[in-house]
Amino acid sequence: MLYLALASFHRFYPRISRKLPFAFLLVGLASILAANGPRVRAREMKGPGQNVVMDRKHQLGYLVVSPQGPRDGGDFGPHTSGTRTSGLQEAFDRAKETTQNVFIIGGNLTAGRNQGVVYYLDVTLRIPWMQDFQLDGGEYVIQYRPREGDAVVMDSQMSCHYKFGIISSNSAGAVLRIQPTAIGPDRFQVVTTTNIHINALVGGGGAWKGGKPFADRLNREHAWQGTGLWLDAANGSVNDNRIDVMEIVGCRVGLLLTGRCSNNWIDAPFLHLSRTHLQLGTMDDFARVTGNRIRAAIDSQGIPGAVGARLFGTDNLLELSVSQASPGHDIVFENTSRNNLVVAGRLPNGVTNHSTQPTNRIVAARAGGFMVATPRVPQSGHSITNRQCTNVEIMIVRPGSVTAWTLGDAEGNLQPFAAALQTGQSIRLAPGESIRFDYTESPQWRWRAVPW
Repeated sequence: MLYLALASFHRFYPRISRKLPFAFLLVGLASILAANGPRVRAREMKGPGQNVVMDRKHQLGYLVVSPQGPRDGGDFGPHTSGTRTSGLQEAFDRAKETTQNVFIIGGNLTAGRNQGVVYYLDVTLRIPWMQDFQLDGGEYVIQYRPREGDAVVMDSQMSCHYKFGIISSNSAGAVLRIQPTAIGPDRFQVVTTTNIHINALVGGGGAWKGGKPFADRLNREHAWQGTGLWLDAANGSVNDNRIDVMEIVGCRVGLLLTGRCSNNWIDAPFLHLSRTHLQLGTMDDFARVTGNRIRAAIDSQGIPGAVGARLFGTDNLLELSVSQASPGHDIVFENTSRNNLVVAGRLPNGVTNHSTQPTNRIVAARAGGFMVATPRVPQSGHSITNRQCTNVEIMIVRPGSVTAWTLGDAEGNLQPFAAALQTGQSIRLAPGESIRFDYTESPQWRWRAVPW
């Protein structure tokens, strides 16, 4: 090859070649070939599709993380010098400095041919605060190998777009923790107006350590650990974002919102195999987890003690369908929850309502009708509150000897009626509303759940 190169040089540049010593030409051409050698070898390591993608993304100004980068022509990857994050941390840090976007190359998993593309983390991947930033890429796995700590932590963000593949963890920490702490975009400590799309989040219990969860049947002793997606707004607000996570699996808590979380739109089409699948707020921050809109299909697949949704917050809108939760645990309204609206496709295992102000409402596809429990008529002059999570129609079966009755709304406002009751009369109570009778002979009634 070197001989052919010298012959070509002599043919096209005869005057120069006659004036230069042969040894000098030999060394010079050898240096040129050596300099280009790594590029040739790097391209040979890549498939043709990967090569095209990498070239195009470079032309668009992306920093590229590749499966064998930088040996295969990517900017970063597992062969990045000194990396403990397969080049991912270095890519985000460089993007922060140069105001570039990042593209992570993926690859499909074909049985018997390849195992897809996996980027290993031996320390937490920390995404710095960004503004007007885009992460794009194919389908890949980010695998966090330590047994402690969070896999990926995202700091303050504004007007960004993130597209992740699968993030999997062996740890009891969070798989993806959105936690604004830095004074970042526009001097705010916030994650806002940001779009995040994730293929799947696999918690520490989903890594199948300590015994597989399924053989012929569920392993009831399997340890479910970790938090799938944690919106941790203890230090800065997480508000007005759009988050789509196609699957959350194998967690102690699948989706958790704490702190100042408001007006986020979250879709989780497959939230399963977790101890508690969805939790909004805690006893300490219930008033700040508010105004979120969440859609989720939940299936515990038989985990003992599983909870579908556990709600502490206020004024949230949820569209839920729950399967195989423990009895009474499709939805649990904790004592601080109020004014949450749940549109339910399926709640076969029942609801538990601990709410002090029972104004949470469920609109179910299946009407409750007479299946709702009819309480005893309270003593004369004492009120009873509708603690059902649906409107109830009180039907007067026998009027008794009632001299007056009073309706009270959820805020404590009263409307008295100086009148008797009539057989067949209907009175409607919304969740949290109350009724009181003054009587000498108790009336008889029956309650019926009505959807609106």
